Amino acid sequence: MKFSSITNERLSDKVIDQIMENIKNGELKPGTRLPSEPELAFDFGVSRGILREALTILQAKGIIYRKPKEGTFIAPDVLETISGSWEISVKEATYLDLIEVRECFEPRVVEKVIGLASDEEIKELMDLVEGKKETSKGDSLDYYFHYKLAELSRNVVFANFIDTYYDIIDEFKSKSNLQKNRTEEINREHKEIVEAIMERDILKAREKMCYHLQKVKESALDDEKGKNIETSSK
Repeated sequence: MKFSSITNERLSDKVIDQIMENIKNGELKPGTRLPSEPELAFDFGVSRGILREALTILQAKGIIYRKPKEGTFIAPDVLETISGSWEISVKEATYLDLIEVRECFEPRVVEKVIGLASDEEIKELMDLVEGKKETSKGDSLDYYFHYKLAELSRNVVFANFIDTYYDIIDEFKSKSNLQKNRTEEINREHKEIVEAIMERDILKAREKMCYHLQKVKESALDDEKGKNIETSSK
């Protein structure tokens, strides 16, 4: 895990932000014991008073817990706690908001898959996009493909986002005829992403994922324009 010195205002908030970021990126896992307060205060470059203020806030939010004489630990259910706080804001998001979130992390997902997934796991992914492997009952192929990618990235936050909120994304997509008509294109784009992963070509895989998400966004924008024209003509 990495921490850096903090010099701006609202120091306790900055401490909280760094700890939360380390949890989200997988550096701090559930159950991890944090360094001692003197060590943390030194790493952050803040006083122990500021550090304790930040830790108190995190404890009140259920992010950490303390054991007398043992230290401070990341809560076992921290990911569920974080998910609960995300749910309110995500439900208020637009379809385009959610696509932009995916644009931020899914290129990183394919990069991590290339570095971490075995040849066998990638072969199973190709079997999925070629229709040789069945998805779970009730799951769309699009959902299962992106969830499987996130799972292979070994980052539980990525997988949790796809798993928990794809129903919201899917709800938006179900209202779009353009998305329904893009099925063949989507399948082809998925296959090109996996082919780049099989080649262990990070740049190509990122480009293919960015292209795929850009096409999803363009389709959503076109659909939104169509709805606006239809509304104005009534």
